[in-house]
Amino acid sequence: MKYLLYVDAALAALGVAMTVSISYVCLVYGIFQNSEPGMRAGFPSLLVVSACFLALAVAGCLATYGLWKRRSWNWKAQALLGALLPALYLIVYANLKGA
Repeated sequence: MKYLLYVDAALAALGVAMTVSISYVCLVYGIFQNSEPGMRAGFPSLLVVSACFLALAVAGCLATYGLWKRRSWNWKAQALLGALLPALYLIVYANLKGA
């Protein structure tokens, strides 16, 4: 169980770090949106990617907390994280490929 805790914590940290960095890029895009037409076109997909990483951070933190504190809903949170990973990957990949 210790190694699953490490994987959950690493996924949560990745989600938090990517959410913060992409949210900063969203802020910059929002400020300079009117100066370049290409920035306006890429802004919605950037928001979707940021939301996907936020969902990864929340699911990873929930799974980490559940496993660390040995909560009764631990395996439901693990299943949610496991089901969410491929879906988020496909969404992020489609948005970055189209950008």
